[in-house]
Amino acid sequence: MHPDKQHPRWDHNLYSTLSDANTKAADAELSSRHVHREFNVFRHIPCIVSDLPKPDLLHTMQIGMVDHLQKWMFHFMKTHERLHKYNAIWLSVPAYHDLIPKNKSYEEVSQWNGKEMKEMSQYLLGVVTQSLRGRSPAQRPIFNRPIECTRALLEFYMYARYKSHDDATLSYMEDALHRFHTFKDVFLLWRAGKKAKAKANALRMELVKKRKVDEETNAKTWTPSKKRREMNAWRDYISREIDISKQLDADFNFPKIHLMSHWAKQICRYGALQQ
Repeated sequence: MHPDKQHPRWDHNLYSTLSDANTKAADAELSSRHVHREFNVFRHIPCIVSDLPKPDLLHTMQIGMVDHLQKWMFHFMKTHERLHKYNAIWLSVPAYHDLIPKNKSYEEVSQWNGKEMKEMSQYLLGVVTQSLRGRSPAQRPIFNRPIECTRALLEFYMYARYKSHDDATLSYMEDALHRFHTFKDVFLLWRAGKKAKAKANALRMELVKKRKVDEETNAKTWTPSKKRREMNAWRDYISREIDISKQLDADFNFPKIHLMSHWAKQICRYGALQQ
């Protein structure tokens, strides 16, 4: 999670103290921490609230984060004109051991189940890496980020599947999670919600109107080649501004990506996830 978009560390004892104080200063402090004083049934449960959610490989990882990563990767490949290569390499993955041969490309499958996601995690990094080969020097820094992001998330998932842990494996798991958060911003563009998309569409309409005014104003002075250059420049400018607008209003604040930050601590308290 980006440091600027991260909430302060939870302190439920402090929240309770501030809530009981019932002063303007206490209310202001709670608001700054994004805590509301409305009735909450969890406040009266005799436990630590953050202990309630338990790690879940199926729902958090297989049909959760791995599925999210796949959808982000699909859009990334499509944007950078690598989708055809991605699908071709996907179909070329051979049957081996417990791997089933592919008869459909990724985009031809409407829904994946947990078993398929678990299998996919064994070859996804290879498919992504091969799909982004042959890049230019300018593309290399951009293309390296989704590769490293994929590597980190799959490493975290693989470590989480261990049947036993020690300090070293938990440290490796935490390091993989840190690297995932470091590189995930390459997919930020595709984390825009409905409000962000609506705002971007409104901006697009406004910029298209400005483009039309510019075209009409200079219609008599622009030569055909000049008009073509100006329209291409407008197209690139609008596309760039739309992407910036979406990224400014996008974030990675959703439950499943947050739950992973608790896993190492939960494993220390309750044992390996496979148990």
